[in-house]
Amino acid sequence: MFSLIYGLWKYLFSKAEFHVLILGIDKAGKTVIYHLIFSCGNKSFLCMLLHLTLLEKLKALYSNLEGLPPDRILPTVGLNIGRVELSNTKLVFWDLGGQPGLRSIWEKYYEEAHAVVYVIDASCPSRFEDSKSALEKILRHEDLQGAPLLILANKQVK
Repeated sequence: MFSLIYGLWKYLFSKAEFHVLILGIDKAGKTVIYHLIFSCGNKSFLCMLLHLTLLEKLKALYSNLEGLPPDRILPTVGLNIGRVELSNTKLVFWDLGGQPGLRSIWEKYYEEAHAVVYVIDASCPSRFEDSKSALEKILRHEDLQGAPLLILANKQVK
């Protein structure tokens, strides 16, 4: 009887949880993106982002948000975790460090990931090849086959 009630309770009130990896090579701006998502502390902001076109999303991310300036955000060693609850969904963002020595731990998170945000430093063409190589390795991994991928070209000159 208890399991029936528990199952009904869980069905009615639990929220689906989705894990989103934020990946990219070092200094691409992953942690800046992570902080922008969470800096306003407003769930409706993220909700709004989920319903906009990609161009509108990027404009919204970079306009009028308070938080740490990008030059004060330190490189991630390990990971940053952020959670957002929407009406019937929990989003868990994992911002993983992009230094060469830390990239080997990325695959430990692939199995539980539902989506990937890959960040590229668009202002540094000399690092495109390294970024491309890291992205290709991600795309080849069997645990991420079929997972949605969003590629963000960060640090674009206005």
